Amino acid sequence: MLFVPGSRPERHAKALASGADQVAIDLEDAVGPGDKDIARDAALAFLAALPPDAPGGECGLRINPPSTADGARDLQALAESSAEPAFVMVPKAESVADVEVVDAALGERRTRIVPLVESPRGLLAAKAIATASARVSALMFGGYDYAVALRGRPGWESFLAPRSQLGIVAAATGIGFIDVPFLGIDDAEGLAGETDRVIALGATAKAAIHPAQVATIQARFLPTAAELAWARRVLAAIEGRAGEAVAVDGKLVDRPIELAARRALALGALGVRD
Repeated sequence: MLFVPGSRPERHAKALASGADQVAIDLEDAVGPGDKDIARDAALAFLAALPPDAPGGECGLRINPPSTADGARDLQALAESSAEPAFVMVPKAESVADVEVVDAALGERRTRIVPLVESPRGLLAAKAIATASARVSALMFGGYDYAVALRGRPGWESFLAPRSQLGIVAAATGIGFIDVPFLGIDDAEGLAGETDRVIALGATAKAAIHPAQVATIQARFLPTAAELAWARRVLAAIEGRAGEAVAVDGKLVDRPIELAARRALALGALGVRD
């Protein structure tokens, strides 16, 4: 998921052409207090003019927290517009009410909701937030706001517990888990390593703050050629066995191994990584 400032309308189409699977036009952190109205108008105009079959990834909107005056204006303007974003991101989500107010403003739109968990209070309410509406399709971790609210320092140690818990909640409720952006724009190796580690914790996507990060993130979610070949061997071995035990490469294949192989095969349809 690539973020693009709402106040930079000349970048909106470029973000969609970046190859990112999702683009979030940001009305919150990337927009200064004096530019909120300009950003809101530009974002909604872009979304309203976007054809349903437009090339590129899905395009959504990160509003300001619904409990703030700017957030209330965002929701009112969205409700009154013809824009139908693919998703609306809800920052600083800490309760079911934060989701419900957005759900109500969306009306008959098919727009999904992505709450951002950015505080210990939000983390404790994560399961309730995840199930607050059928529109909720993913949770996103807002690590830097979380670290401030935790009274800690941003880093792997302070992010580990919330990442782990959000991965568990998302998997248990059948929704996605989007990880916080990696701030080192020129550090592709560091980005790849962190992406691998959060995938191990259950992340199904990772946010990006620059188009240069998109390809690195996408590649880490893909299987290697060796992993894809293993998945094919597993599925070939179990075909027609009617539940009988089978071994592949000297290891017993049970149901979890079969599911892992099917997931690798599905991702492999998108490509392989080195």
